[in-house]
Amino acid sequence: MAFNINGYGNQPSVTKNDRLQKADDEQKSSTSITAEKSGTLADDTVKLSGAAQSMQTHQSKIQNMPDMDMEKVEQIKQAIAAGQYKVDSEKLASNMVAMDSMF
Repeated sequence: MAFNINGYGNQPSVTKNDRLQKADDEQKSSTSITAEKSGTLADDTVKLSGAAQSMQTHQSKIQNMPDMDMEKVEQIKQAIAAGQYKVDSEKLASNMVAMDSMF
């Protein structure tokens, strides 16, 4: 980037007002071109990426799922009441260790 120091250098002197005016002119120009093409000002639009669409679909599926599997809860209740529910202590311990390693 070249700097104009004391009037020397290869870049013309541009003031902040010049830059703001140029940016404003460019914005007006692009707005008028868009308006001419469509007849009105363009509406704002948003396009989601494929990953975002997939996440949105999965999120809606998860929100529609029940918090608990009531059928499984009833099976476990019946097994406990009948004295048939057995706890696999090794599986329980390994799940606890795996859960603890997450934090």
